[in-house]
Amino acid sequence: MKVILLSDVKDVGKKYEIKDVKPGFARNFLFARGLGEAITKGTAKRVAELSKKREVERTRQEELLHKAFAGLKNAVITLTRSANEEGHLYAGVGREELAEELGKAVGASFSADHIALPKPIKTTGEFIVPVLLNGKEAEFKVVVEAEK
Repeated sequence: MKVILLSDVKDVGKKYEIKDVKPGFARNFLFARGLGEAITKGTAKRVAELSKKREVERTRQEELLHKAFAGLKNAVITLTRSANEEGHLYAGVGREELAEELGKAVGASFSADHIALPKPIKTTGEFIVPVLLNGKEAEFKVVVEAEK
């Protein structure tokens, strides 16, 4: 059964993709949760329009990211977090939070997928964090300080 995904579905596909799934999965999971819709003539046309809009938006976003990518080398993000006396943070700093802070610092929207941080930062100090964009890599500096 062909369906259009209305949002990203893990192990199935991305938003606005047309996928061929089993009828039971479509009825009991995708349709029931509002994650998908059966393909009809009307939805096929709407999918084409939405895909086109999404592609234009993605291209525009990539252009903005490329401009911001050049300014990453000098970017320094300072974060203040709760920590114990040894400098261990009570809550780690993850890729999502770094992407949000980086976006504020350079004026572009980065996703967590762009941040190549193998594991969350859990101590105070200075860290060099790599950023990947279309096969290119840049780095920025993160300074994590303990709250006083």
